[in-house]
Amino acid sequence: MKIIVRVFGEISSIIGKRLEVELPERATVNSLTNKIREQTNQRPGYLGEFKIGSKDLSIILNGRSIDMLNGIITLLKDGDEVVIMQPTAGG
Repeated sequence: MKIIVRVFGEISSIIGKRLEVELPERATVNSLTNKIREQTNQRPGYLGEFKIGSKDLSIILNGRSIDMLNGIITLLKDGDEVVIMQPTAGG
């Protein structure tokens, strides 16, 4: 299955701004981030300096935060769009 990934912020300079990632059926968000991590030669558990599955990264699946779903074990399906970015703070 094919997943569209859009990346915003500082992390886009590390992994790119838009990716199409091919994954097997029943893959999870964790499977996706691990594949991106491997393809971009990042250390295990991280994309750049940002820890996968922590508050370091915001991951949005089809407009919904994975924190409101099943986190990094959320199942993906063909055609899903995932957004990866650092959380922002205002003031």
